Amino acid sequence: MPITDEHKEQATPKATALAAALTKLAAAGTSKDVLRAAAAGALGTKQDQIEIRGEHFAPLRNVLVGGGEGRVSVNGRVDSTGKADAEVVGRTADGACLPGLGGH
Repeated sequence: MPITDEHKEQATPKATALAAALTKLAAAGTSKDVLRAAAAGALGTKQDQIEIRGEHFAPLRNVLVGGGEGRVSVNGRVDSTGKADAEVVGRTADGACLPGLGGH
């Protein structure tokens, strides 16, 4: 779903907070529950609003995390080397934060 520049600007501090939380967890490793709680804290949402895709938590690698409100999602990722980042995006057409796995 499309979002405005204003949406992006308002959610950018949350993306920065999520990237910082993921960076910290990537270095130490974590569990799925701790990851969900840290992401919810960074985004100011409830834990049940956090989407997680990935299975490598100790160390934290190749994981996607997303959450948000309304049309706006903040999605973060930790790559295979442990580098973390986050971005502000619009929700998918089906209302998810994380992008689909592909296909139609």
